[in-house]
Amino acid sequence: MLSAKSRAYCIEDRLACLAVFDSNVPHFFALQERSDYIEFLGSEVLQRPYLVVQDGKKIIGCGGLNVIAAKNTAFLSWGMVARKYHGMGVGRFLAQARLDLARSIPQVQTVTLNTSQHTKGFYEKFGFVSTGVTPDGYAPGLDRWDMILKLK
Repeated sequence: MLSAKSRAYCIEDRLACLAVFDSNVPHFFALQERSDYIEFLGSEVLQRPYLVVQDGKKIIGCGGLNVIAAKNTAFLSWGMVARKYHGMGVGRFLAQARLDLARSIPQVQTVTLNTSQHTKGFYEKFGFVSTGVTPDGYAPGLDRWDMILKLK
């Protein structure tokens, strides 16, 4: 793994995070999801934990955690690693950082996410199990897998 470190997102990271997103289209994200991500980065992201992963000063990954206290759950949101850094442990580092954050919140008992068929196996290695699949749920050829991990 690179000498990656994580820190909280700030609005100045917006373009770098969009570049990470763009590097993963169309295999991991559908192009039509970009407008949702832009909206998220502009407003929603500042209301919940969102991390960026850096190698030196370069942002190479990002991902968030949306806590839904009333349901004792947290949702992994918009997690991604720049395409050229896939397979180097950055995704594992980012996922673990978000899961550690979820475990540090006493009321969180489960973590949920939705992902594609291309990354469901990655999350299974952390103990996530599938709760449903929607063929072409994101775009033609890009299925949506809903997954859950019980923490307690």
